[in-house]
Amino acid sequence: MNKLAYLVVMLLLFYARADAQTWVEKVGKNVKDRAVGQVENRIEDKAAEAVDKGLDKTEESVKKPGKKGKTARDTDEAEAEEGADDENGDGGNTNNGKSNSSKSQQKPKMGYTKYDFVPGNEVIFEDDLKGEQVGEFPSKWDLIEGGAEIATVDGENVIALVGYTYITPLFRNPADKYLPEAFTLEYDLLIDENEKEHFIEFVDEGGDDVVSSSFWTSTNVYNFSWNLHTSSERSGSETFDNSQGWHHCAISFNQRAMKIYMDEKRVANIPNITAKLSTVRFFARGGNDNSMFHIKNIRIAKGAVPLYDKLMTDGKIITYGITFDVGKSTIKPQSMGTINEIFALMQKYPDLKFSVEGHTDNTGNAALNQKLSEERAQAVCAKLQQLGVAADRLTAKGHGLSKPIGTNDTSEGRAKNRRVEFVKK
Repeated sequence: MNKLAYLVVMLLLFYARADAQTWVEKVGKNVKDRAVGQVENRIEDKAAEAVDKGLDKTEESVKKPGKKGKTARDTDEAEAEEGADDENGDGGNTNNGKSNSSKSQQKPKMGYTKYDFVPGNEVIFEDDLKGEQVGEFPSKWDLIEGGAEIATVDGENVIALVGYTYITPLFRNPADKYLPEAFTLEYDLLIDENEKEHFIEFVDEGGDDVVSSSFWTSTNVYNFSWNLHTSSERSGSETFDNSQGWHHCAISFNQRAMKIYMDEKRVANIPNITAKLSTVRFFARGGNDNSMFHIKNIRIAKGAVPLYDKLMTDGKIITYGITFDVGKSTIKPQSMGTINEIFALMQKYPDLKFSVEGHTDNTGNAALNQKLSEERAQAVCAKLQQLGVAADRLTAKGHGLSKPIGTNDTSEGRAKNRRVEFVKK
């Protein structure tokens, strides 16, 4: 081979190698971009599936109440006596301002920006399950049929509805025996890998079913029906997120209209319920007699006086719908209903200014509760500023456990004390 031919061959090999390297780089970049896109889509479409493989480790505690494994959350519970107030009775503690609670049953929420559920402003039933003994029937409930008991999931008390079961709340105050004309109901429920059915039923004084809502955890279809008159019934259905983990359920009723929410989504909007609602029943059943459905954080409140009317009457707005992660100032996503309503009020009245003030119950260490209440008030101010409220219209203040408005001897009283107030300036 002469020198010219050799030089041509070497140049061709050099450029071929360069082209190959460029091609490999392009392929690598495409693969990387594609992988990133797939991850983002997966997070957006089904965040819960990527949250935690650790569900396997807590499966035993979900299926077998009373047999709690030694987890990080168990350590938290042992330390909770020295920790900060636990919002909404979730249990837990703080350690130098950082929560050590397990995240195995948590799933991130991607929505709630248009969430419009606002809890009632007077708590009439609250069960935080504190002081309950594992394996015993929950003391604040009545059994209609089947069996229920206190269990533990991730180191905290929950109610396990076993097999085919109906339970109903026992109101502490006899005057609250029947549901008021306007009320809200909230609770958390756990969906795991086992197929189960869950019902919420509202009945009249004669025990007849007025409104029913139901779903199987294995599907993502939520069904509901209601009696328009004694001789007719209407029904509907909507999809919901049935991914494994804890889900927040909320129901609001105002004289005739009922709205039902699963997480951030409104799954039912019933405009005309003519019968009087007397009480509510929780029902569950599974594929076998020993299957369990787990619920916690059950609250019923009388609903709600319009915020502006409350402000004009009392000079402040007391809210129970702004809640936080255990031992943290992280705002729970279901708080956006109340926050959105406050934001709308401040948009409507541009001269309105608030002192945002956090309060806790008397659970845990006073100094930590004081610090936590300040941080939570600051977090609410930051969220409103993020929505568009000018910073000079808001100030933050924490009172810890120093200003109770209810007794700390009952769940309902502690629930009243855990609050965020918007005091007019």
